Order: sequence, then C-alpha cells, then structure tokens
Amino acid sequence: MVEENHRPERDGPGALVMSPTRELAQQTEAEAQRFGKCLGFRCVAMYGGAPKGDQMARYRQGCHTVVACPGRLNDFLENGQVRLDGVLKLVLDEADRMLDMGFEPQIRKILAKLPRKRHTLFFTATWPKEVRKLANEILNRPYKVMIGNREVLKGNQDITQIVKVMDAFNKNREIVSTLREAGLTSQTASGKALVFCNTKRMCESLSNELYRQGLPCTSIHGDKDQRQREEALNGLKSGRFKVLIATDVAARGLDIKGVGLVINFDPANNTEDYVHRIGRTGRAGAKGFAITFMTGQDAAKARGIIEVMERTNQEISGDLLRLAGAAPPGGGKGRTRGGAPRRGKGRSPSP
Repeated sequence: MVEENHRPERDGPGALVMSPTRELAQQTEAEAQRFGKCLGFRCVAMYGGAPKGDQMARYRQGCHTVVACPGRLNDFLENGQVRLDGVLKLVLDEADRMLDMGFEPQIRKILAKLPRKRHTLFFTATWPKEVRKLANEILNRPYKVMIGNREVLKGNQDITQIVKVMDAFNKNREIVSTLREAGLTSQTASGKALVFCNTKRMCESLSNELYRQGLPCTSIHGDKDQRQREEALNGLKSGRFKVLIATDVAARGLDIKGVGLVINFDPANNTEDYVHRIGRTGRAGAKGFAITFMTGQDAAKARGIIEVMERTNQEISGDLLRLAGAAPPGGGKGRTRGGAPRRGKGRSPSP
C-alpha cells in the first residue's frame, strides 16, 4: 500500500484484517507496526473492552490498515465513524473461530460495505460446511493453499500428549501436583504453563484455588475487561505469573513464548479445539507437554483424542482406552488400533 501511494488521510484504510478476539487483534497490530515502521506504515486495532474514543482518535490520524473484531467495527460503521470504501485488501483471520463465536451476521454487514473489487485472504484452521459456504460466497476463483491434511487432525510431533483419567473431585489436587512437579511454583521458575477450562466460572474458580495454594497464576476469560486481560498477559510474559488459566475464546491465537506445558483441566469440547489447545506448546522446534484430565463424564470425547494421539505415536493408557469403550472393563491390555502395546507410564511433564 505504501508503494501504491495509498494516502490514508484521503482514502481511508487500504486494508482490513478481521480477527475473532481482542488479543489476536492486538498481536496483529503489533506485528504490522513492527514490520512497517521503517516505511511509515500505520495500523490501528479496534476491539471491544477498550475505550472507543482512543481507537477513533488514532483512526482519524490516518492509518493504512485496520485490524478489528467484527463487533466493535460494526459499532463504528453504524455510527458513520469509519469508511471502508478504500479497502483493497481484506483478511479474515481464523474465519472458523469467528463463525463459531457467532460473528457471521456482523461479518456479512462489514462485507457489504467493502468494494467488490478487492484482494481477499481467508485463513481457517478447519474446513466445515459453514466455513466452506462463506468462503464460496466471498471468494472469486481463489487459489487454495493447504498445510497438512485437512481431513486428518494431527498434533505436533514435538508435543508429548498425556491423558489422566480420574474422578472429578481429584482434579484440583492433581493440577496442583502436576504444576509443582513441573517446577512452576515460584516466580523464579523458568517455564510457563497454560491451563484450559471450558467455562468462565471454572476458570475463575480454579485461578483463585491455585493462588491460595501459593502458585503464581492469573486468568483471562470473557468477563475480564481489557485492562485486566492485558495485565494478565503482560504478567505472564514478564515472568510475574507462571500459569495462565484461560477459556478457549480468550486464548485463541495467543502466541506466548516459553509455554512448555499445556493442561486441559476440562477436555476440549471437540477434537479441533483439542489440537488447537495443545498447539500452544511445542512451538518453533521446542519440546512441549500436553496433559488432559478426563472423568467418566468425558467418555464421548475420548475416541477423538485417542485418534489424534495415535497419529503421532503417543503412549495411550488402558484407562483412556476403557473410557473410550475400546477395551473391556478390567482388560487393561492398552493396545492401539495397530495392535502394539502402548500402555502409558505417565512421562514427566517437566517443561
């Protein structure tokens, strides 16, 4: 856009990036500013949970790119505060997650404000029917680039996956034991852990419990305002906190360096989210551990996790196979579908 002599003061933004969460929007803005600084490139992020006035003041100074969550951008559009008729490049980042979060109506309203002649980039980690439908409607003869097998969900080979089957009342005791075993009990510890819960209430409750146990932890979820979320993330990055407890939505797209351990305190609701969660560790060639707690109530989720584990030759315990109904009660042979014994011993989760 700089080379095309795009003048944001006159033309408005030349590019729009839509993101599902405020944290991802912030990260995208920061990277865009870093790469474009030497060219005078200007980028503004628009997201909920932060004052509209500050974002609008920066927008009015002129920007080449707007990075926005659909809800906040629609607020500005409805008030006539933002123009998109100069947008030549559109990016939908994590389109599948935006649809999961119910943003499709807002996305369609935004698309109606854009020029029909534009360059569109559509990023998605999964390819279900609703995502294909949206892509087919907004893309014109697109080039499709697939990384990996879209039909097969597979974890990173550098991640050791462990599943622990237990009674629900033992989960709090087990997570404290696991974090202590990993050495994440003080601010001087070298690693970091990311813990996933399925609800905001559980996220907050677990954070309070671990804090009472003396563990340096914090949490992010949808009920936290922007200041609280930024404080939590900055505290984790600086080392003041060693454990971040989060819901899927809050943690989506986060790139936190040094996460050696992921714990699914609650197992993910689907296999795609399981793969996304464990992918927060083992990044850029580093090794990582992903530990999932499961109870008898989670039996329906067990088969999908087993299939992901099998694709990277992980050790699968007899308890997990029995939970999935893949082994007779009390059998305990711990065989995978390939027939080789894979009974897990529970390797050390030290990150």
